[in-house]
Amino acid sequence: MSAGGEHLRHAGRSALLALGVLTGLNLLNYIDRYLISSLVTLLQRPASEDGLLLTDTQVGFLFSAFMIVYTCSAPIFGALADRVPRLHLLAGAVIVWSVLTAACGFAAGFASLLVMRALTGVGEAAYASIAPAVLADHFKPSVRARVMAIFNAAIPVGAALGFILGGIIGGWFGWRGAFMIVGVPGILVALVIYGLKDPTRGAKDDPEVAGGHRARPPGLAQSIAMLARPRYALAVLGYAMQTAGFGALGMWAPKFLETVHGMDRATASTGFGIVIVITGLSGTLAGGFLSDRLFRRTPRAHLLVAGVTTLLAAPFVAAAGSVSGDAAVWTCIALGSLLLVMSVGPVNSHLVNLLGARERATGMALAILVLHLLGDVPSVPLVGAVADSRGWPAALVLVGAFIALGGAIWLFAAFRERRFVTGDSLPL
Repeated sequence: MSAGGEHLRHAGRSALLALGVLTGLNLLNYIDRYLISSLVTLLQRPASEDGLLLTDTQVGFLFSAFMIVYTCSAPIFGALADRVPRLHLLAGAVIVWSVLTAACGFAAGFASLLVMRALTGVGEAAYASIAPAVLADHFKPSVRARVMAIFNAAIPVGAALGFILGGIIGGWFGWRGAFMIVGVPGILVALVIYGLKDPTRGAKDDPEVAGGHRARPPGLAQSIAMLARPRYALAVLGYAMQTAGFGALGMWAPKFLETVHGMDRATASTGFGIVIVITGLSGTLAGGFLSDRLFRRTPRAHLLVAGVTTLLAAPFVAAAGSVSGDAAVWTCIALGSLLLVMSVGPVNSHLVNLLGARERATGMALAILVLHLLGDVPSVPLVGAVADSRGWPAALVLVGAFIALGGAIWLFAAFRERRFVTGDSLPL
């Protein structure tokens, strides 16, 4: 393993450029994904006010339809990316998702918006499968938690900007204008991607590990068997539960703040966005740097950091639904969010370290499939349905339960990590 004192600045110009561009792309991805959250009340207006008169359940299905297409497309792009030039595939996919995002602004009703929103997931699936694999081939294992933390810091920041931009642009130009404006920047980023260097697969892996990697990309049977590897399966299952909680919180928090605490749409969306920006940047980066530091002492570090911080986040998120007063609810949301995102860098570093150089895109794509199909695809409409039937306090308790389960799974995996490394028959 590389020396513990290694710094990112030693990685080289092409690696740092790739990190910057792909992080920017991640930012745009999550702006697009959470833009709709701050447009909910506009979409729920009657047609006379240029709305589509959507119910909470229909809004939930807009999110889930996107996620279903996104997660089902990811394994296809993952398999392609382990076989063809990755960055060309990525650039084309970014153009597709950007055009489709802008097209959502022309929706005539729920059905047309549902179709276009769902198809946006095809473009985003390629990016999510390819980008972590490219970054893993640019940087050594000793700094990957920091790299993944920087890359994934764009998740809360992009989500927050989605809330903020949706609130501001939606107020100025309506929900149609918001979709059209947010769709344009991705096309420009796609042109930059064509100029990036696609690194040699496995170039930065430790020699003793890289030597054990498969020489060919995995086929269908090997891809399915990957899900049976204990270390990989537990990491992905914990990630699925964390995603169930994070996705539901991100989707419904503005509506909860409007409904229960009487905030106007702009205050709820912008305030939540600011909280997520601050806690997202600080929490994601802190989790990555802490995990890399502890990784010098124990191979369990990434899972320990992810598990502990996620478990600590759960009670704050659950309590947000029942506390009274704006100060109390903002405190619960801020602390819950800060702790929740500290897991993102460590768990992604753990996953790319487990996967061979020729199977990383496939393995990350399969992780996307599982963590969303078991995570936010069912949790977002389920939490919306619980809010409709039993109220927001029960809905937020459910979100906290998902988060707690994710942390518990990761801690269980961490305590079994030594056994996996030293004697498990399926070590990866």
